[in-house]
Amino acid sequence: MLSTELQQESMLNRIEKIVTILMEERPLFKEELNPREIVEHLYHIVQQNLTKEQFNNLSDDKLKENCSFVMSTEIMSGMLDDLTPEQIAIFDEAVKRK
Repeated sequence: MLSTELQQESMLNRIEKIVTILMEERPLFKEELNPREIVEHLYHIVQQNLTKEQFNNLSDDKLKENCSFVMSTEIMSGMLDDLTPEQIAIFDEAVKRK
């Protein structure tokens, strides 16, 4: 059995590879997100929500899909930070109607 430190390093490396692929495929990710910070953020999400076994059994495609969702949410969150209260109210109303 791998030590906890080696398991953590393995998880980080796998997430980092997925983030690198996503940033190459989607230039907006590369422009808007810091790769090191997003890898750390995703790692913490994984730690909080998955066991090591669940993470290891997750296919690369599913991990990529989940990472992409989180990265997209981070970009959207950053965009919302720049909105005025009136713009946020308009956005909230538009989301409610969907």
